[in-house]
Amino acid sequence: MRSRRRPLYDRLKLEGRQNDEDASDRDGTNVIPLGMSREELRDGFVQVMQACYSADAYFQRLDAQFFDEDFKFAVHHLDYWKSHRWAWAKRCFLNYCRFFVVAFRLLRSVGGGELRSRYRRQLARVLHARWREPHILFIYAIKIAMHYHYAALTRALAQVETGSPNAGRSFSRVRRRSEPESAAAALLNASGI
Repeated sequence: MRSRRRPLYDRLKLEGRQNDEDASDRDGTNVIPLGMSREELRDGFVQVMQACYSADAYFQRLDAQFFDEDFKFAVHHLDYWKSHRWAWAKRCFLNYCRFFVVAFRLLRSVGGGELRSRYRRQLARVLHARWREPHILFIYAIKIAMHYHYAALTRALAQVETGSPNAGRSFSRVRRRSEPESAAAALLNASGI
């Protein structure tokens, strides 16, 4: 069955701003904005990714949510847990275990240097501030692992030349994973997520 074309699609195709699937993989999008070259689009995308996933920017946002705003997870379950103390104790124990496993694997996976030191400080900070909330500890450790994943993707994007066939390939469509991406994926899989 042939899909129906929309007027926007036809207009973009006529103006040369609609990419086919191969060009979408190469440029990272199926539409090229008006007045912008593919190179400008890609370079701007890489700059935004670098700004969003720099360690300082990422952890500033994360800390604002978890420390400044005192993020609570699953508040609607509190009444249930009050009447099911044994289940609560089991859940807490499992979340402490998950936190320590993710933290250990994350610190082991990240090579030495500044990023590993930053992760260690962030883990210590959340452990000190929210130690009575094991579900928060676990979520925070996963958020750090997510930073590792996106920082690796951002570095890979920045190192690729513009003309490369995978320069802007969407993250979900990458056929081969680099070593840092594989480590982050293995870390998330190992924690049961």
